[in-house]
Amino acid sequence: MSIVSNAFGRVTLTDKDAEKFTRQMNYGRPKVAAVENVRRGLEMSKTFTETGFVKITTKAHPVR
Repeated sequence: MSIVSNAFGRVTLTDKDAEKFTRQMNYGRPKVAAVENVRRGLEMSKTFTETGFVKITTKAHPVR
C-alpha cells in the first residue's frame, strides 16, 4: 500500500490505496460545495469563451 511518484510527475496508487480510490470514483458522492464549484467553473468557462475575460471578486477581510 503506497503512493509512488517520480520526477516526471506521474503518481501511481498501489494495493489498498488503488482499490479505495476506485471505489470512491465509482460509488462516492460529491459534497454539495464541490458540485457548486463545478457549476460556477463551467459558467466562468462559458463566459471566458464568449467574452475573452472573466471577472473574479473576492470577499473583503479585516486587516489584523
